Amino acid sequence: MEITGSSVDRAPSAPMARRLLASLLLHANEQVRISTLVDELWDGEPPRLARKTVQTYVYQLRKEFAGGFGERLLTCPNGYRIRLDSDEYDLWQFERYLAVGRAALDEGDPEEAARVLREALVLWRGDAFADIDTGPALAARIAPLAESWLTAVRLRAEADLRLGRHHQLLGELRQLTAEHPLNEDFAAQFMLAAYRSGQRGAALQAFAQLRRHLVGELGIEPSHRLQRLQSDVLNESPVLDLVPGPAPAAPTDLGARAAKTAKYRFLKRPIAQLPSDIRDFVGRQAELSVIVRHAGAQSSPHLAAPQVVTVLGGVGAGKSTVAVRAAHLLRSRFGDGQLYVRLHDEDGAPIDPRAVLRALLRDIGLPVSELPERIDELARVFRSWTADKQLLLVLDDAGGPEQVLPLLPGGSGSAVLITSRVRLPGLPGNVIVEMAPMETGDALSLLSSLAGAERVEADLDAARRVVRLTGNRVLGVRAAGETLLARPMWSVTELADRLGPEACRLAELGAGSLDVAERMASGPLRLPEPERRALGRLARDGASFDVSWTARVLALDTSAAELMIGRLLDHHVVELAEARPGAEQTFRVPELVRLAARLRAEDTGPAPLRLLTETSTACVLQDPCRLPKLTPAG
Repeated sequence: MEITGSSVDRAPSAPMARRLLASLLLHANEQVRISTLVDELWDGEPPRLARKTVQTYVYQLRKEFAGGFGERLLTCPNGYRIRLDSDEYDLWQFERYLAVGRAALDEGDPEEAARVLREALVLWRGDAFADIDTGPALAARIAPLAESWLTAVRLRAEADLRLGRHHQLLGELRQLTAEHPLNEDFAAQFMLAAYRSGQRGAALQAFAQLRRHLVGELGIEPSHRLQRLQSDVLNESPVLDLVPGPAPAAPTDLGARAAKTAKYRFLKRPIAQLPSDIRDFVGRQAELSVIVRHAGAQSSPHLAAPQVVTVLGGVGAGKSTVAVRAAHLLRSRFGDGQLYVRLHDEDGAPIDPRAVLRALLRDIGLPVSELPERIDELARVFRSWTADKQLLLVLDDAGGPEQVLPLLPGGSGSAVLITSRVRLPGLPGNVIVEMAPMETGDALSLLSSLAGAERVEADLDAARRVVRLTGNRVLGVRAAGETLLARPMWSVTELADRLGPEACRLAELGAGSLDVAERMASGPLRLPEPERRALGRLARDGASFDVSWTARVLALDTSAAELMIGRLLDHHVVELAEARPGAEQTFRVPELVRLAARLRAEDTGPAPLRLLTETSTACVLQDPCRLPKLTPAG
């Protein structure tokens, strides 16, 4: 048993702890009752405090693996469970390899079968549980695991025989027949390899040895299959000669070829492209519940379409973080893999869906040189490959429905999670999850997780002011927490005071690793020019506004003003404001969006660099000890 992290074996050395851990691993992702563990550890003679002792062993395991594997050891009602992903457990990998090799051999592809089965056998390092004092349950699993290993060896030898590798097999098969003198399969393979290598005598001698062992130990004769093989060897029957089989026909359809190419790859190791989850995730339980419920729902077998969920919100609202957390929660339901794609590049330009499709098809194993050029043909290949898959596709930061539609997989077994700053009309079966500003309690928890709970709780009123000044936006709260973490000499009150002046707020929030000014400026930059100009005018102060005021400020009639507000709402740079019952609905620009849009509207320079430079300079005049952070933008 090995638990490997950073190339170091971290398995416990204590015998009882090893036995307990092995028992849990054999039932990974399943609950193991405490009574079952007691029977395994003490074999029917448990001590008086056996349950308490099991709890102690579990505590020790969690402590030894704190911050890593220990977090996967979960407490269940009346038992425990170890949580593992499909590509983290070598026993599961071996079983997948074995299934693929057997399927390839049945389908007349011995080359692929031999390759996959060799990878399966590489995972074995010796007898199962050789380094563990086994109890009754573990001991009962030794024989089936050994039989699985023998099956893999037999199938690999069969594949090599079909490929004409009989000379290379002679030594290995001679050893296997000696180690397993009653195994007719190995004896038959050795006889065939010896005969094809010109060693008829060795083939007949192997039959004689097998018969002697079967009669002497079991009192039975070799099977009719072995007797017929002996007769064929004696008569030099042509049925024993190697007849090259026809090469497997290459699928003419590129989608079918993609499915064949990816078939073995996915069973061997599913694609897992999801970004890492974050430890300090806070709140958003209602949104997560909706995403997981809809994306993980079982589609109707009569509806050949994936589940689609879109997470909408403005820049810095935490869309991507929520989508990635939901995707990790859903991983076990999509055994064929998880794909992740960002649909805007680092400069904020949308990525051509043709390039995205080519990258996806390359990742699943299709040669790039064989891919078609037209986007409709690429989409057809992708749909063909995904038609019978259970696949989770995360499309991050989509710019419009025309970018997403070609990327939707075929079949009903897959799901798609999309994040976007703009509404995406026209997506079939789309469920929309809106990302509102964080609840103040959740925002304070996030701030505490970054800056320290004692520090925040000691200055709670100031912490609430910090959250309010960021507009309860995840990006702003996280930047504030990282700023406090980087400035241990500041109190929360001091940070709140520094965030007070609007001219300095974005620059102050850029002191951590998150450049809030640049991130927030990307929101207005993606707007069409008319909407960008309108947003700049509406962002001049922090007051809410109605349609009439908008019409006056933008010099539009009422209908045009309503349409403009609607387009700004679609891009999540304007949001609904709280209205009194019976009063006309009002709107507002979110706090950090307002500051970025207003500064851009006031800037007369050619690029955002001048805007950020002037903003930082204004803060230096108030605090000469602080150096400005200048971020050039393209």
